[in-house]
Amino acid sequence: MPNFANILDKAMLFNPSLNRESIKRAYEYAENVYRGQFHVSGDTYIDHCLYVVDTMIDFHPREYSIIAAILHGLPERSDFDIVDVEKRFGPDVAGLVSALGMLNKIKIVNQKADVDSLRKMFLAMAQDLRVVMIKLADRLQNLQRIEKLPVGMRKDMARETLDIYVPIASRMGIYKVKVALEDLCFKLLFPKQYDVLINQLNDYKSKSGRDIDEIKRDLKAYLDEQGVEAVVEGRIKNLYSIYRKLKLKSHTTLEDIFDIFAMRVILPTKIGADGKEQFDHLYATLGMIHNKWKPLANRFKDYVAVPKANGYQSLHTAVVGLAPLSSQATEIQIRSQKMHEEAEFGIASHWIYEDLKKVLGTVNKEHFDEVIRDPQNTVFGKYVSWLDALSKLQRDMHSGSEFMEALKLDVFNDRIFVLTPGGEVKDLPLGATPLDFAYSVHTDVGHRCILAKVNGSVVPLDYKLKSGEVIEIITGNKPYPKLHWLSFVKTAGAKAKIKSYFRGLDKDRSFREGKEIINKYMVRMKKPLLDDELSIFRDYGGSRLSLKERQQLVEEIGSGSILVQVVLRKIFGRAVPSASVANMETPVSGEAIIPKQRKLRTGDKDCVYIAGEKGVPYKFAQCCRPIKGQPIVAFVTRGNSVTIHLGNCKILKEADQKRIIAADWNLERDIRRFPVKVMLKMSDRIGLIRDIAESISIFNVNIIDFGVEQVQGAEIFREMTIEVSDNEQFQGILEKLRRVRNIYDVSKSD
Repeated sequence: MPNFANILDKAMLFNPSLNRESIKRAYEYAENVYRGQFHVSGDTYIDHCLYVVDTMIDFHPREYSIIAAILHGLPERSDFDIVDVEKRFGPDVAGLVSALGMLNKIKIVNQKADVDSLRKMFLAMAQDLRVVMIKLADRLQNLQRIEKLPVGMRKDMARETLDIYVPIASRMGIYKVKVALEDLCFKLLFPKQYDVLINQLNDYKSKSGRDIDEIKRDLKAYLDEQGVEAVVEGRIKNLYSIYRKLKLKSHTTLEDIFDIFAMRVILPTKIGADGKEQFDHLYATLGMIHNKWKPLANRFKDYVAVPKANGYQSLHTAVVGLAPLSSQATEIQIRSQKMHEEAEFGIASHWIYEDLKKVLGTVNKEHFDEVIRDPQNTVFGKYVSWLDALSKLQRDMHSGSEFMEALKLDVFNDRIFVLTPGGEVKDLPLGATPLDFAYSVHTDVGHRCILAKVNGSVVPLDYKLKSGEVIEIITGNKPYPKLHWLSFVKTAGAKAKIKSYFRGLDKDRSFREGKEIINKYMVRMKKPLLDDELSIFRDYGGSRLSLKERQQLVEEIGSGSILVQVVLRKIFGRAVPSASVANMETPVSGEAIIPKQRKLRTGDKDCVYIAGEKGVPYKFAQCCRPIKGQPIVAFVTRGNSVTIHLGNCKILKEADQKRIIAADWNLERDIRRFPVKVMLKMSDRIGLIRDIAESISIFNVNIIDFGVEQVQGAEIFREMTIEVSDNEQFQGILEKLRRVRNIYDVSKSD
């Protein structure tokens, strides 16, 4: 069982300045909170947390990281209170614990999951490198102590680890964690292949006659003879790496590959007078080894001059004659001590800067300048291609807070990653709303969206989503998009789908308006009104039109694309009256293009606005029986229905406050509005009517009447009636309309 005192002693060997009392206080707090709680491994939860801290010791964790690791299970509790954690341990610890809780939501729910999006989401949510390291240590512990889980759950966790955690550990250059995770997953996912490979490896070592320790002694003895001060280590490639290589090359046994053994020659780190690391002794040692054993030319790789994307640096070569079999090649890696630490622990080996404020108080500025003199040559600079934020290190930083900001992962600062209730990841732009999310799920979900929940709480449809949030969309029975949604949706896809919906409505409106215009002329000419087949257009302009073509002709008249006089004169000749004469007549009664708003009564569907939206299904509570005009609120039930209560309803005092949302009576809105006529002077173009409607809709006002156009030469005049709440809103509408293309003048009409 882990022992807290022993683990803390180990941690303080790496960092004697740790505040022992603060860490002890966090342990005692966690021990009390976790009492009676068990991890899936069967360990008590406090023991699991200590195992995680123990795993992290090699990465030299600082005080806040250790405390956060001890407390990392708190977000899983129903009584988790981030405010209490912040009061007890400070904002840094609270931020780390909160981020770790968010990462627990990331799961691969099916084989079709977008793994790349999951990785991006992981990094976007874990913007602090310390969070990533704690989570990697936690996952490693979970896999090491997984025996009590069902086989299916073990495999799911292993697959998730290979898809998400291993690539992140690799990209961060944390080799030690990467290979440990890989081999554990290999054993869980492919147990038969694992056992076969273990047996082959044992047989291979026994047949060779000498083990890797003898090779290490030979290499070390030769370097000592040459006067080279070096630490020589030997290792066998990890099993999963061997397995992948066998599969890649379509081999079946270890005899088919030659670089199973790998030797490391670790030389002292040399710093020149300019403060930069020197590499000449690495290349000199490489030459000595090549003089002794024959190198394979195609196996030499210089990762010192050209580091890997994750900052890894070493010289790699392969020589013949050093391995147990004279024909067997042995891989040798030559690196400095500094490179070795970075190769083992990646960027995590530099957590020393976590407490830079404290360091700056005890270290002179010359020493600090020496550490960061050349940002491109520091350990941080080498990660610039992936950790974009780290490239912002400046030579003359003066505060620890600036340095700590540079340790933040901000790679995806223009993207957010949110989850469906089923765990699917949606990659959206920064500033995206629940409506963007809804349309990303399915067009119909967006069209029928009436309410949205974020992490179980109802939010407005223009709420700005954040990474890691779980979004639930509540839909109505019928599509009910609103044009003013265009004013706040962020994604091009959502905008296109909303516009497409209203383009379809525009066709219906244009058709109805076209019929109304034509019938007006037919009445003046004492002709029969249009029938359902639009028979008068069957023979038109010397061609016989299909019903669809006749309907399109009427739509074009309604949209203003074609003048009605031009069309009718092709049928009736000069008997068609002018526009001015036709408009003097009282319009033919029929279906209104945009119906005038009804005065709402108690019980009407749109009587109540909920979270600023109308059309949301609801019922009135029987406990308090609200009457129109009284202050009200809406309550979202467990079944996602909405009940209207009085604002001071006693029943709601005991209810979940996250389920209570704003509501008000539509009647109050009607009283504050009054009709105003607006005259538009414009020239014709396709889509003009749609753009006019969109310009007005963003003000959330009603168009009572759209009027009928009057044509005077190349100019068109149209009077419409809208409802506004005050003069300021009216002036804003006029200004918006003046910006619409092809509108030359907008004025109030008497």
